[in-house]
Amino acid sequence: MSKKNSSSKRRNKVRPNLLITLNEKSFEEMCQALLSEECPRFQAFSAPDLGMDGYDSDSETVFQCYFPEREPRKDKVLADLEKASRHSYSCKRWVLLIPKNPSAPFARWLEERRQGSLPFAIEVWGLTEINRLLRKHPGVRSQYFPTDTETLVRKITKGELPRAGDATPGKEISAEEAAELYKIVGDAAREEAERRKRKPQEWDYKQLFHQFNKKFNLSSYDRLPKSKFAEGRRYLDQTLYGRRKGDTRRQERFRCIKGVKAIQKILRIPDVRYRETLAKLTGKDSMATMDNEQLRKVFKHFQGLQGQAEAAG
Repeated sequence: MSKKNSSSKRRNKVRPNLLITLNEKSFEEMCQALLSEECPRFQAFSAPDLGMDGYDSDSETVFQCYFPEREPRKDKVLADLEKASRHSYSCKRWVLLIPKNPSAPFARWLEERRQGSLPFAIEVWGLTEINRLLRKHPGVRSQYFPTDTETLVRKITKGELPRAGDATPGKEISAEEAAELYKIVGDAAREEAERRKRKPQEWDYKQLFHQFNKKFNLSSYDRLPKSKFAEGRRYLDQTLYGRRKGDTRRQERFRCIKGVKAIQKILRIPDVRYRETLAKLTGKDSMATMDNEQLRKVFKHFQGLQGQAEAAG
């Protein structure tokens, strides 16, 4: 392969979206740290924030951070827009920060809101804009994405010698799906380190990725065939999480809720049918109000639905 073709291949390699490896709280904190660097007169707010995670008095801009699992909920965004139009701060611009770039339908919907009766401009800063700010402010980047993790990601995305389980070109999982697997392994490594009362090390991540790659005979986790994504996701949920002993009640809740949401996404279960299923199983249409026994029941049911779907091909 020529040097030119090799360079082109490296440029075209899609890196995982590391923003989704954060959680709601750390994403908000990272955005506030970025905005403090970008806007000298930025003021961050803690809860209750009245629908305003920060304000820049120079540009009279209200900033709102939102970490949705999928597409942002329009009812929540509308509620935040209404709060911005009512509070006492002067607002010429309202900026929503989310971990992924907005979809075309969502961007179109927001533009319609902007053209309505709202007295300020509306913008969405997603993956592209936030990554630009992270490159501009490396101190914030290194704080939330440590160097050893970045080194590991580079090694993973580069890949080594092909193995029998590797997908043929064009048939591998998407960058978003790869990032989802990466997040699960990262969470597992960090929680294991917490149990040992130390910070996670590069070896913690390497060991878990090695187990995954060995299971599916891969040179790199992001070369998993797209047809095996559901199986890989389930393996991480059931095997990696299942091997842990002594989960706290909070950790168990997190595992069940995350697993159910992932299966809903994989099987493309509409939100209405999803909530009907929850109500039928537990009498509650939201996992937030369920106890751990109910969450275990729901998770087991959704794992069964996923197994049936895989068996059906």
